[in-house]
Amino acid sequence: MTRFPLLVEILGTLSKTSIPFPGDDDIRHGCERALTAMLAELARIEPAPTGRTSKAEDTALGLLHSLEAEKLIHPDQRQRIQQFIERILGGAAHTH
Repeated sequence: MTRFPLLVEILGTLSKTSIPFPGDDDIRHGCERALTAMLAELARIEPAPTGRTSKAEDTALGLLHSLEAEKLIHPDQRQRIQQFIERILGGAAHTH
């Protein structure tokens, strides 16, 4: 998850260029692969005891609800990420 802000920044930079440079598609593809790997990491997060959140949960929730991430990450991936967040945090995922 520590790579997530960097990936969002890279995707943001790529989205700002009107004419793609050689290699931009490769970079975008690499970001997509990294996001897929993060989904696998999220799937392994174990919920904290009732009434508490783990550091991993807090980090994931904060990163995944950023407006820039919502704007730059493919909707299907965002939906899968949100499903993991809801599984981990339950109703608390909707309050942030």
